[in-house]
Amino acid sequence: MYRRVLTGVVERGKTREFLEAMKVARDHQEERGIRARTAVWGALTGQNNSVLITSDFNTLEELEKFTELTALDARFAEIRRAVRSNMVYDASQVSIYRLAYHSEGLITSEDATAPRRYMRILSGDVQPGKHRDFVHSISRALEYQKQRGIDATTSVWSALTGPTNGVAIVAEFDTFAELEKFEEMAAQDAEFAALRRETRETMVFLTSQVQLYRNLL
Repeated sequence: MYRRVLTGVVERGKTREFLEAMKVARDHQEERGIRARTAVWGALTGQNNSVLITSDFNTLEELEKFTELTALDARFAEIRRAVRSNMVYDASQVSIYRLAYHSEGLITSEDATAPRRYMRILSGDVQPGKHRDFVHSISRALEYQKQRGIDATTSVWSALTGPTNGVAIVAEFDTFAELEKFEEMAAQDAEFAALRRETRETMVFLTSQVQLYRNLL
């Protein structure tokens, strides 16, 4: 499974127009047979009006089909310009990821990436030669939080663009209270903190950052 991520900033006062344009773009690509799940997330941390647009594809072929559509379909290009016209263009950036791990196992993009209400992303780089240890530590931490009643969908994505060892650990929650419950356990549960340290020890600490988002579309 592959994820295309566009990050950017919506112009002040243009959120409604931006979301309306995104709906048109999503409908158009579905009508053209592009099988992808697209969601729009608004940042709760960092710069005001920051957004993250995720498009998930079951295969690399589907992602390439989307890329061809953006290049060859004049109507789609016009629609995408309408989306970008509501954004600060210089702040936009596209990244491509491949799914490396999912808390629910191997399932389709429709099931695996059905968005919840809130999303927490820890992004960074895995130390060279530590990828197996990284995945193992993630799976142990997820099993622990599941046993403690944390209701979250968690996935790990490996970057195909940018730094070679780039990863994004994505946890999604249905309520903000559930997200707060996770943060409280991370701060107060010593055993969980130790498991999370195992994960961070396999990563390049200086490149790590946490971001919180709310689902907009």
